[in-house]
Amino acid sequence: MSHQLKKQITLFSLTMIAVGSSIGSGIFRAPSEIAGYLPTTGWMLGVWVAGGMVALCGALTFAEIASIFPKAGGFYVFLKEAFGELPAFLYSWSMLLVINTGSLAALTLVFTS
Repeated sequence: MSHQLKKQITLFSLTMIAVGSSIGSGIFRAPSEIAGYLPTTGWMLGVWVAGGMVALCGALTFAEIASIFPKAGGFYVFLKEAFGELPAFLYSWSMLLVINTGSLAALTLVFTS
């Protein structure tokens, strides 16, 4: 009996991917450092709300762009449409070689210290 995985992302799955990407590993280190600079807990809540609003604006922006260019490839497609193939190609390689590796290094530092 062979079971095949469905090639679909549900709203719940997409929400969990977005939450995991947004919160990431910084949730384990950053809040305590930021709270140390703020005078009251109300300020900390305000910072969280402001950050959530910025993240929501970014998510809605990407959703709007994705609805305009409904192609596979994500950010590469958006950059290619806006700036041409060379910047999109260079961004893709920098994402692979620099940005993702830097994120993994930061993640490692957070969980090992």
